[in-house]
Amino acid sequence: MHAELDAFSTPRMRAERLRPEHYADLRRMDTDERMMAYLGGIRDDVATSDYLARNLAHWEEHGFGIWMLRDNETRTMSGRAVLRHLEIDGVDEVEVGYGFLPQFWGRGLATEIARECVRIGLDTLHLASLVAVTLTTNHGSQRVLAKAGLKYQRNIVHAGLPHALFRTLNEGAAQ
Repeated sequence: MHAELDAFSTPRMRAERLRPEHYADLRRMDTDERMMAYLGGIRDDVATSDYLARNLAHWEEHGFGIWMLRDNETRTMSGRAVLRHLEIDGVDEVEVGYGFLPQFWGRGLATEIARECVRIGLDTLHLASLVAVTLTTNHGSQRVLAKAGLKYQRNIVHAGLPHALFRTLNEGAAQ
């Protein structure tokens, strides 16, 4: 396990490992229509509880997962970052992801955290590759993924919807 992954910082954000006490922050995000428009839609209380339990279990099993993000200056919860296992077409992959409350959009924070998640996945976890999925209509997220070093691979159906699959390879990892 990588205890150093419990928390990390970027120039403008502090990431902290998902914990049960983050439930209220998750609810705030899960009920924000604009944030959740590209993340599967609004979640009710039960769905947020299930999401929290599933992602806490991921941390216990894999030693990484979802981080809650705070603005370095204001300490305000701004969003979440993701490195977690995801099955794509029957293959176990590790996904890079992020989501921010709308008041934090347009500042380059998604690119900043995506780059750091890619660095952690490739340099710290020594994964052979990382993937990201985004709705085919989410052109902003596609630009973020490209800036973070992921390349468009192909379109897939994920969670019943058309998504673009992006990937980056770890040139230094043993294949």
